[in-house]
Amino acid sequence: METEQHKLPFRERAVELLKTSGPQSLSSLATEFQVTVEGARFQMLKLEKEGIVTSSKTVTGRGRPQQLWSLTSVGQNRFPDTHAALTVKLMEVMKETLGEKAVSRVIHANGDRGTSRYLEALKGITDLEERLTAFVSIRTGEGYMAQFIKDDDGFIFIENHCPIGAAAHANPAICSAEFKTLQTVIGEHVAIKRIEYIVEGGRRCAYRIFS
Repeated sequence: METEQHKLPFRERAVELLKTSGPQSLSSLATEFQVTVEGARFQMLKLEKEGIVTSSKTVTGRGRPQQLWSLTSVGQNRFPDTHAALTVKLMEVMKETLGEKAVSRVIHANGDRGTSRYLEALKGITDLEERLTAFVSIRTGEGYMAQFIKDDDGFIFIENHCPIGAAAHANPAICSAEFKTLQTVIGEHVAIKRIEYIVEGGRRCAYRIFS
C-alpha cells in the first residue's frame, strides 16, 4: 500500500529528505524516490531556480567530484518557526524592562514546565531505547522532526528542525534550558554530549547519549 509520504510530490519529499538527512547526490535521490537520475535532475533544477536548493561539488577519495544537493536558507525557512517574530520581540521587551537575569529565569521556568509534562508522558518507561522512542514521537509532534540512531556507543538523539530557532538565536538561555530538559528526561545518570548545534550553524541539533 502506498504511504501518505509517497503520495507527496517529488519536490516536497526531496525537501524533507534534505532537511532530515543532509546533502544528497542525484543518484541517491533517484534511488530514494524511484525515478531516473535525469528525472531527479530535472526536479532539482526546478527547485534550484526557486532558490530552495543549491548544489556543490565535493571530492571524496580519488574519484570524480560528486555533485551534492542541499537546502538554501530559503529552503530551511519552509519549515515552521513557531511565532518567531513575536517571540523575539517579546524577549527583547522583557530584557529591556526586566533585565537579562529575569528573562533567563522565565525561560528556565518555562523549560521546567515542559520537562514536567514530558516526565508525566513518559512515566513508567524505564528502558532507555523505549524512552527515546516515546520522546521522539512527542518532539516530532511539536515540530522538531526528531529521530534517534542506535550504534555501538549508545544513541544519537537528533532534532532536524528547531521550531523555536529564531528565539534560540536571540537568547542562548533557551538552548541551555532545552539541554537541561533532555538530560532530565533521559536520566540524570546518563552522560549526554551535544555534537551538532543549529545555533552555531549546524544543519541540526544532535546529542550523543552514552549507554
